Amino acid sequence: MSKEEGSFFKFIFGMFSGVISGLVLGLLVAPKPGKEMREDLAAKSSELKEFTRDRLGEFQQVSRGKAVEMAGNIQTKASKISSKLDELARRGTDILIQDEVQ
Repeated sequence: MSKEEGSFFKFIFGMFSGVISGLVLGLLVAPKPGKEMREDLAAKSSELKEFTRDRLGEFQQVSRGKAVEMAGNIQTKASKISSKLDELARRGTDILIQDEVQ
């Protein structure tokens, strides 16, 4: 994980924590009767659940895209390394053949 990705995840976690803390504190400090408070908590809980589900879906899509991108990069680099190793092996064989001839 790059430094940039780590910062992004820290930001998202901080934002999520702040939203939850603000909702809970706001509801607990508000002067409402118990029944209204429970209804509000249930409503906010549902909203938070939907918000979390939406964000998780977005995060999964981004993660899949990054995973595919990384897999492609790794495959490209592995192919280049393999080509270089083949080239080095051919050079080594050529050098050995030249040494045997001399």
